[in-house]
Amino acid sequence: MDNLEIIKQIITDLLNKISFDAKVKIDASDQNNIVVNIQTEQGGFLIGQAGGNLNALQHIARILVNKKNGQPIQFILDVNDYRQHRLELLKELAQNMAKQALSKKVSLILHPMSAYERRIIHLSLADNPEINTESTGDDPKRRIVIKPVEDTK
Repeated sequence: MDNLEIIKQIITDLLNKISFDAKVKIDASDQNNIVVNIQTEQGGFLIGQAGGNLNALQHIARILVNKKNGQPIQFILDVNDYRQHRLELLKELAQNMAKQALSKKVSLILHPMSAYERRIIHLSLADNPEINTESTGDDPKRRIVIKPVEDTK
C-alpha cells in the first residue's frame, strides 16, 4: 500500500467511525504539499469554529497515518476546500488592511489568529516596502499589527 492509499484509507475509516458520509479526494500534484480534501454535506461540523475541529481532525489523522506508515507523511487536511477559501480571504484581508493603513496613515490591529493565519498575512505583505507587520500579544489572543513604514527623510 503506498502513502496516498494509506492516507485515504485511514481518513475514510476515521470518518466512518464518527458516522460522517463523505468522499475523500487527494491532490498529490505537488509531493511536498499533499492536500486531502473531504467533501461532505456536514462540513460545518467538521470544520468547527475558526477551523478548530478541522485542526484537531488533521492532528488525529496525521497520528494515525504516521503510526500505520511507520514514518511521517506530511499532508494538509481540508474540508470542502475551506482552507483554500480561507487562504484567499486572508490574502485579500491583508491587502485591504494595508491600503487602509497607508491611506489613513495609522496602524491597524487585526483580530486574533492562529500562527498559520498570521504567517499568511505576514507573507502576503512581505513584498510591500510601504508596510510593516508584526505579531503582538500571547496565544490564543496573538494578533497582527499592520502599519505604514515611517518616512525617515
